[in-house]
Amino acid sequence: MQNNELSREELIEHLEQASGRRIRTREDIKAYLDEVAARKATDDPSVRRWQQAKTITLIGLATVAFVQYYMMDVMVQILSLRETTVFVPTSAPTEKS
Repeated sequence: MQNNELSREELIEHLEQASGRRIRTREDIKAYLDEVAARKATDDPSVRRWQQAKTITLIGLATVAFVQYYMMDVMVQILSLRETTVFVPTSAPTEKS
């Protein structure tokens, strides 16, 4: 028998330790597996926090991208305006003595 192979009793003992319950019959194992299969990752509070952080980050990045696009669009529109030259009449400064 190799070192990494465990006996059936050792496997059941390990499963009992991992599940925190006593396993004596096949129905016990099936009930535990059904319970594990019914769990969803979103039930875990840490997963919910990461999902909220991801959502907030994506909304923030989308907002920044929109503002950046808007600012670039305004800058391009300003640069595309025609130039208007205006002459303002001025008089030479006079000095009084």
